[in-house]
Amino acid sequence: MRLGPGVGALGSVQVERGIGQDAVEQVRQATDIVELIGAYVDLRPAGRGFKACCPFHKEKTPSFHISPERQLFHCFGCGVGGDAFSFVMQHDGLTFPEALEMLANRAGVTIPERSAQNGMDRAQILAALRGAVRYYRGKLRGAEGRKARQYLDERGVPQHLRDSYYIGFAPAGAHALLDYARVHVPTELLVQAGLVGRSEGGRLYDRFRERVVIPILSVAGEPIGFGARALRGDVEPKYLNSPETSVYKKAQILFGLPQARTGIREQGQVLVVEGYFDVLSLASNGINYAVAPCGTACTQAHGRLVLRYTQRLVFLFDGDAAGEKAAWRALEVTLPIHPDIGIVVLPEGKDPDDMVRGGHLEQLRRLLATPLTPVAFAAESLARAGTDGHPLIRGIAELLAKVGNALAREMMVEEAAERTRIPVRILRQEVERRGRLAPRRTDVGLQTQAAAVVRLTRFEEALLQVVQADPSSAKALREALQDVPVVRQGIRDVVDWVAARFAKASPPEPAELLQRMRMEFGEEIHIGFLLAEGAAVPNEQLRDDLLRRLRQQALEAENEALGHQIQRLEAQGDQQGAMNEQLKRKQEIAHELALLSQQATATAVQKELDAPGEAR
Repeated sequence: MRLGPGVGALGSVQVERGIGQDAVEQVRQATDIVELIGAYVDLRPAGRGFKACCPFHKEKTPSFHISPERQLFHCFGCGVGGDAFSFVMQHDGLTFPEALEMLANRAGVTIPERSAQNGMDRAQILAALRGAVRYYRGKLRGAEGRKARQYLDERGVPQHLRDSYYIGFAPAGAHALLDYARVHVPTELLVQAGLVGRSEGGRLYDRFRERVVIPILSVAGEPIGFGARALRGDVEPKYLNSPETSVYKKAQILFGLPQARTGIREQGQVLVVEGYFDVLSLASNGINYAVAPCGTACTQAHGRLVLRYTQRLVFLFDGDAAGEKAAWRALEVTLPIHPDIGIVVLPEGKDPDDMVRGGHLEQLRRLLATPLTPVAFAAESLARAGTDGHPLIRGIAELLAKVGNALAREMMVEEAAERTRIPVRILRQEVERRGRLAPRRTDVGLQTQAAAVVRLTRFEEALLQVVQADPSSAKALREALQDVPVVRQGIRDVVDWVAARFAKASPPEPAELLQRMRMEFGEEIHIGFLLAEGAAVPNEQLRDDLLRRLRQQALEAENEALGHQIQRLEAQGDQQGAMNEQLKRKQEIAHELALLSQQATATAVQKELDAPGEAR
């Protein structure tokens, strides 16, 4: 959880208005990429930088490199690379605004806020919630938290999970938090944060009283709300959640996701369960990749959220009618955007916490290892309900018509026909008919196909290496590129941009150059050449080699064009005067090319530059 700097009892933050590129650059400058990544992986010195085993794929020999000088990282094994923003976006599954917020909090940088509500902005609300986490955790550790600690002991929640999930205790009394907090924080802010309620008569009261409270964290690690469990059996509701606020939208957040990210990546899948204590109970027994909705049914927003981290979703719901209904709902909202889903059906009357605490952990592990496909679950569920004939066809077809991926839908139709013995032709027709009646919205961006990595030629890489190391050379290179058609337009545009930045006395940082490269070639551009060990250090010699080679390419292109012109003149017959001019120019080009060849240096880089320019 990002508790952030400079907060008092419940926190106070000052926020400027008008977010822009200046704020992004301020955060970038305040973030040391070595320190940032070192908090996630074990770094070892390597030359002018550091290396580690890649956190994005399994490997035994380190191929993940970080450059302190350039403030960039790259894995030469899987190709992932970028700057500090790229790292937390890919590692923690954050959007850019979320990554900006996280890194700003980490560095103690104040950034302008994107939203405000009745004068209370997002930063102030988050600060109040961070302070509440501290307050509740302190109460759990004190004398007032004895019963809450006993309850957590009984539920099998060990201390390390109490710490990693920031579990606390809200004491009895209608104004405990209110009296403590309002000395430092405006009362209206406590209301807007969902910590304090207001009765119809205007009376203020603590929303959570005599309950174990569990913070709900955003994907950026900020507390945005709470889930609370009553300690007394006569208190209703047993579970109480924060109300929706400007920072907390239940349909868009999953409990336990920040804590489960590493487990999700290691397992290659996410396990979606129903309740907070299901997540805690599973985590306490080594099943550390579970998350849960926050008191609401699964939504497509939940599906999109977890698909930032993995392409495999497994739903684990209680073994009762409500759990079965929840599983149907999960399939209905998730299949339109993603097909790779498993369903685990627990024994009747059991939930994950029951299985763990009842000594059935191994049985649960077996069930998790062999989840049902969507078709198998639907067929078994309909069979338990005694559904047959046309109602069976209708039930299966309605579900399969929601599948957004055409190939997956066809495979599921064939699986369903085999399981139910419905003729595949009839089932396919029914699925297609229902698909036409209710058109699907296929979210192509969430399909499992990965974008191809874009690799530059060695010559293009050298151009970018030089303008990164010496932006003053961009002007000469830009002029030389004008007559060279074989260099991609994206490279020309990047060199133009560097030249323009240098002309304004604002040469770009390496991270800015990377950002510009991605604008031209996409997020999947391979940036290993910026960090490769043993690569030639860009210098005047390399710049001159590039200029010479660009001049050669321009002359070769002109020479080829002259050859075509001469052929046309020969075909026309009596154009000897014009042909003589063309032949004279070809001789001049040959002479200049010979001189350029004599000037070439015999460096390893030069040999690469003179090699055929195919993308590597």
